Amino acid sequence: MNFKDKTIHDIIDKLKIQYQLFTGNQFISYYLNESNIPKNDWMDIEDLIHSNRYFEAEGYDLEKLYEQIRTFSLFLVKIKEEILPMIARDSERRMAQLSSDNKVLYKMTIDNTPGNLKIFYDIISGLYLNLKKIDQKINGEDKMVLARLPFAADIEKTLNQ
Repeated sequence: MNFKDKTIHDIIDKLKIQYQLFTGNQFISYYLNESNIPKNDWMDIEDLIHSNRYFEAEGYDLEKLYEQIRTFSLFLVKIKEEILPMIARDSERRMAQLSSDNKVLYKMTIDNTPGNLKIFYDIISGLYLNLKKIDQKINGEDKMVLARLPFAADIEKTLNQ
């Protein structure tokens, strides 16, 4: 079921900006490239952050957005459980190899990564909560799309970590 909603549009815009800043960081992108995040997850994330292109013509698809939120939340778990420890293990070695200017940038990146992760959780949680409200409004409490999805509990679990 497709729908149009300005709040969802704005949240996705905010997510896109944050995502591009985060993944565009040379130090973060190095670790993301070293991670084992599946290619399909990357494609789902890209589809989500670029979904506003299709918003005007087609609207958003409830089920697809729920799937993309799940993928993005799992992406955040990967960062938290895989990337952050990798950064911590590598930080001394990497700092020793960097020029003075890059050391400052790397240190700022390391220091800001947990805060950036929190911002992502806040944005994706806001998207999820707004989507649930729309789902309930469109379909009613008893017939929500979310209730039919086998991974519904996974979304709540990963967003509450």
